[in-house]
Amino acid sequence: MTTTSPATDTTLIDRVETLTDRITGSISILAVLGLLAGALVVVADVLWRWMLGGGVAALNEIMGQMFAMAVAATLPAGASRRVNLKVDLMATAFGPTLTRVLNITGSVLLAVFFGALCYYVWALGLRFFGQGRQTLILQWPLGPTYIFVSIAVALTFLVQLIKIWRDIVTVVQTKSEKSSNAGIALVSVLFGTIGIVLLWGMVDFASLQEAAGNRPGLFVALTFAFLWVAVLCQVPLGPATGLLGIVGTAIILSLPSTGRVFATDAMEFLTNWQVATLPLFLMMGSFSVAAGISDDIYRLANAALGRIKGGLAYATVAGCAGFGAVSGSSVATAATFGRIALPEMARRKYDPNLASGVVAAGGTLGALVPPSGAIILFALLTEKSIGVLFIAAMGPALLALLLYFATIWIVLKLQPEKAPVADAVREPFLPALISAAPVAVLFGIVIGGLYGGVFTATESAAVGAVGAFVLALARGKLNKNRLLEVMSETTATTALIYGLIFGALIFSFYVNLGQAPELIARAIGGMNATPVVIFLILLGFYLLLGAVMDSFAVMVITVPVVTPIVLGLGFDIFHWGILMLVVVEIGLITPPFGINLFVLKSLQPNQPISGVMKGVVPFVLADIVKIVLLVAFPAIALWLPSTMN
Repeated sequence: MTTTSPATDTTLIDRVETLTDRITGSISILAVLGLLAGALVVVADVLWRWMLGGGVAALNEIMGQMFAMAVAATLPAGASRRVNLKVDLMATAFGPTLTRVLNITGSVLLAVFFGALCYYVWALGLRFFGQGRQTLILQWPLGPTYIFVSIAVALTFLVQLIKIWRDIVTVVQTKSEKSSNAGIALVSVLFGTIGIVLLWGMVDFASLQEAAGNRPGLFVALTFAFLWVAVLCQVPLGPATGLLGIVGTAIILSLPSTGRVFATDAMEFLTNWQVATLPLFLMMGSFSVAAGISDDIYRLANAALGRIKGGLAYATVAGCAGFGAVSGSSVATAATFGRIALPEMARRKYDPNLASGVVAAGGTLGALVPPSGAIILFALLTEKSIGVLFIAAMGPALLALLLYFATIWIVLKLQPEKAPVADAVREPFLPALISAAPVAVLFGIVIGGLYGGVFTATESAAVGAVGAFVLALARGKLNKNRLLEVMSETTATTALIYGLIFGALIFSFYVNLGQAPELIARAIGGMNATPVVIFLILLGFYLLLGAVMDSFAVMVITVPVVTPIVLGLGFDIFHWGILMLVVVEIGLITPPFGINLFVLKSLQPNQPISGVMKGVVPFVLADIVKIVLLVAFPAIALWLPSTMN
């Protein structure tokens, strides 16, 4: 009998993974090129309509199918690169062996999730083939698109099986170490609950279904509690929400009905014309970074503000706001400007705590200044206008910028030694302005076109992506390697977010099926508290979540339940969306768990984390003032959208 040693297993899995990376990487390159080609077509249509008054009939139907296939083709590469969103708050509670076991669990659940999605989308595609289903205007057959998507998801499933193999090989080679009691307790609850539900379903499914049907609200509440257990056990958020939604819906309804809902919701979302906004704005951010716009923005801000005391601090905040207009990510903004601004401020003798606080706080502007990935996600989850939300964010973004400026001024007024009297090196203004002008023009076209009603949110995203591509090309920054990096970034982020959304869709359906929002709303209605007090309690809840979780994760978990409640209290959906984002982003810099704090610490190995936290405290206080003003004066967010064409 022949045996295989662990070393042989490792060599074989390395080869398989290398081959998988090459195949999925090639597919993802074609997918991103397809997205870029689609963006070029949309821009051509916008120009045709603007100059000649024409346009392609029902272009949204063509692009909806095209973008659906392109996005689906990014999923295998996402699985190959393990771009899954996890919450590592309890990571230290698990020893190496238990961590590897949880990794295997997460990989298995991901495989089950993608396997279920593949099966039900394939079945729906075959049914559409048989029925001859077509788009409304162009009569484009829907079956081929659905089959293509199911094949892409099937490849994702196969890649995930390889990752399970890798995790099993790794756990065999991991030295066993003891985990904490809290970690063992969490894992016991995770596996114990899964075992109990499986056993109950196999022995007496009818009684399980009856129990869920009689007390749907309680059932959903228990599901939420278990979701938190799974998330704390580092189960990826996409399969955690998706599989819980599938299981819960199947118990209340039936598995075939659940499968149809899962596939239909996922494909309707994927082929939605508005959804193309997300990957196109992601592409715009990647091409903008490739074009070197962060340096241009920083130079301009420094040229305008660097001549006054603390000018470099003001310039960093302003630069973060400008970079946020093309990156759409808080963490990316903090990391990018941390690399640019921190060495400059250290060289000019700025207090390191102040420098860290400035960059950490300025980073939160990345998700608030439109276009923003977090705003797009909220719009997609609530089926509200992306364009209106973008415009609604402009007022709060300007308010945040002014409050951060005021904070820097107050800090330097009270402690003038934290910054030099004046920056010795002065950046020439005119060259900096000329260098940054293309970026300002691009932002003006994207947001101005939206505000003026010249084009839709998807068209503005296409214009932004193509404009950033042309800018990077014109500057000679797009060599082969850099282009591949842009495609890789776009692929990874697109796959991550769509995996989250697929899970959120069926989870949201389950939550609404269980009448959880109505039950919570009735419970809140029974409280002797005004809507404003309840609203403030919800904001405090979001502030705590934002301190320990990514904004995408917070939205995916809470939006299906909380948004109907907030609307029931009489608040405007656009006001709530922006306010929720503001609060969650504040959590990113709230000690002791704010993500941006650790990003800044990683960029400054010699700076203690306590110093970073001290530096950010004045900006957290400014953010509290911002929340109070936004709650007291909703017009800060709502006035500008009310003037749109």
